[in-house]
Amino acid sequence: MADKLKLIAYLSGGYPTMDKSVEMAKLYVAGGCDAIEWNFPPRDPHMEANYIAEKMAAARQQCDDYSVYMERLARFKEKEPQAEVIPMLYQETVLDIGALRLAAYLKENGMDTVITADISAPDILEVFDQYGIMIAPFVSFQMEEKAVVRAVESRGFVYMQAMPTAAERTPDFDWDTLKNCVETLRRRGVRCPIYCGGGIRTAEDVALIRRSGGDGFFLGSSLMEYYDDPVQLMAVMRAFRKAASGE
Repeated sequence: MADKLKLIAYLSGGYPTMDKSVEMAKLYVAGGCDAIEWNFPPRDPHMEANYIAEKMAAARQQCDDYSVYMERLARFKEKEPQAEVIPMLYQETVLDIGALRLAAYLKENGMDTVITADISAPDILEVFDQYGIMIAPFVSFQMEEKAVVRAVESRGFVYMQAMPTAAERTPDFDWDTLKNCVETLRRRGVRCPIYCGGGIRTAEDVALIRRSGGDGFFLGSSLMEYYDDPVQLMAVMRAFRKAASGE
């Protein structure tokens, strides 16, 4: 576990408008986030919670041209070269853009790791590998063997489920589950950072990740709800930064 956990802020690209989403990215950087998970909204966000899926749909109503998303992200990277950006992509998005075009774009703009829930097509994986683009494997509390093997093989980072789902949040839920999962991954040979995401709402949640041995955490709706209140957004980020440092 790192002395200071990495804070990764989720950005819904293009929401509520393209300009506004870029403004939010700049606020994230000013607020001290360590990286931005920047999504390219898919046509069918069927794997997302309703809150995020609605934002993606609204973004596509504003703009459904991925060339615009790519251009605005590249411009942001030019102005904020120190900002680490981790694109979140669906397989359909990669196919719409073109795997070769996207991989070259990612490499050119210094983004070597992507987050995805469904990219599995061999031809996409081959192109990404040729360009040195890594896919961060997701591991749930179920610890499926295939997911664990991908985590062991990862050269970037592992995206670990942080909090129980609504179905898992029962009175007898074992709050050592995350700790046990992280320890198992390390014992199996995972050497890269383990970043935890999903359902993180409070400083106490961040403290749980610290105790469990995680190296960082993702914040989504906990920040997005303050898109219309930049002052409060910065205050919330300060509180989470303190929690990331163990204060």
